Amino acid sequence: MLEGYVIWRNLRKYRGASMVNQDNEFRKLQVTGGSTIIVSLPKDWVKSNDLKKGDVVSLEELASGDLRLSPLQGPAMKQSITLDCCAFETGLIDLMIGSYLSGADVIKVTCDGSISRKTRANVRDFLRDTRGMEIEHDDDKEIRIVSILNPSELKLQVSINRMYLLIASLVNDSLDVISGEDLELLSDIEDRERQIDARRLLLERQVAASLQMSSVEKKLAVDRFTAMEHANIARVLERMGDHATRLAMLVRENSSSIKIKTTELPLNAIPLWAKELKTIVHNMYTRDVGLIHSAKLSLAKLRDDVEEAEGDLWTGRASAERLISEFRISESVRRLCAYSVNFAEALLNMLMHDRLERV
Repeated sequence: MLEGYVIWRNLRKYRGASMVNQDNEFRKLQVTGGSTIIVSLPKDWVKSNDLKKGDVVSLEELASGDLRLSPLQGPAMKQSITLDCCAFETGLIDLMIGSYLSGADVIKVTCDGSISRKTRANVRDFLRDTRGMEIEHDDDKEIRIVSILNPSELKLQVSINRMYLLIASLVNDSLDVISGEDLELLSDIEDRERQIDARRLLLERQVAASLQMSSVEKKLAVDRFTAMEHANIARVLERMGDHATRLAMLVRENSSSIKIKTTELPLNAIPLWAKELKTIVHNMYTRDVGLIHSAKLSLAKLRDDVEEAEGDLWTGRASAERLISEFRISESVRRLCAYSVNFAEALLNMLMHDRLERV
């Protein structure tokens, strides 16, 4: 569906994708027939959508109270973009990700000559790092990738919960390995990190779709503010995923030399971090503001305690290599706590928005 006003997208104007910059216009309401209120439409908009007298347009009232005007043009129009891989020997993967986040239903990767092996590797990486995209057509000159996932079919909380579970598993498995469990627990760190990143990208794609299509907004049961806060939370969780991954890699690579006791900081902070983070995630559904705020305060204190204890790491007589690895472990635990505080704050913002009343 072509909307009556345009949401700016992540990807700037490029071959195959067009954008419109419209300034706000103000028009007076008029009365005709004694009771019918009418307003005229911008002539340029009418012409650009090929509308004429007698055509029907759609009016939708959004959660914000605004009205969205859209031309009726049958089934929802798919959005397509064409990327010339010959013109972008480097950076193609970034353009594909940008197209994905912007809501492209079809991504065509083309070349006047033969598509190179490097480009095909970029396409494989893109498909691995995203969700709901598949190759529909593939020959020497064009690879056509299409979306097979309706953005409104998966609730935003599903991706948030999945990211949380992956992060928690990385951190808990790291602690278990330090405690003597099999190093095999950390054999799939990279795969879990990719899953976290892919979920963040999927959620941001869904948020973009909800901002552009009221039908998606309604099915996801979010308004614009709530959708954007979900995207904010997803970015916070991605950063947490980065530090959970770093922690797991440090443990995997230095498990035999790590001498930090699990009963002392920073490692004894992990069970409390996990408990408070679980409280925050659970209250995305139960919405207990008091519990969220309490978890935030607890995590902020935990962050400060870990930071204070980091000074003691340098007073020992251990080797420089061991000291550096142990400091990095402490840093990752501290940042996990800090980002969890950010998570709680974003959730509180979202819940307070839900309680607003018009007066």
